[in-house]
Amino acid sequence: MTTPGMISIGALAKRSGVQAETIRYYETEGLLRKPERSVGGYRLYGASDVERLSFIRQARDLGFKLDAVRRLLGLADRKVNTCDEVRELAGAHLAEVRTKLADLRRMERVLSDLVHSCAGTTVPECQLLQALAAPRMKAALPTTVRRTSVGPAKNPTSIRGARSRHRIK
Repeated sequence: MTTPGMISIGALAKRSGVQAETIRYYETEGLLRKPERSVGGYRLYGASDVERLSFIRQARDLGFKLDAVRRLLGLADRKVNTCDEVRELAGAHLAEVRTKLADLRRMERVLSDLVHSCAGTTVPECQLLQALAAPRMKAALPTTVRRTSVGPAKNPTSIRGARSRHRIK
């Protein structure tokens, strides 16, 4: 590889902290352009590719999904738009993040209750294990914890209520 200013996929991966396989995936998904090739067929990347991958990485680190990253890249590439679309997209993502945080706080409360309910007795008498085995335990966990969808838990109940209603004898 002797093309000046160009780097290999390995060097790009090392510089960006993004694995080579992920870089190839971003190319397949159209987030990164198809790279130039060396005489030997190796991918070659320039400074603009490094910058674009940095943008993608930072957006992903903030939790943006690939479709949102694609939209953000499109907005950045056009350079004629106002920030309104960007703000709208980021605002929607912020709302999702806040929902997930609220769900994590609920999960923390449930888990804290479970840990405090464990009195160090024998396994058959362990309140924590009994609560985990209870069918109503699912209702106490936020939706985003039970599966990867976004949104508040449906009919959350307290773990204390779930434990008392579903004791294993």
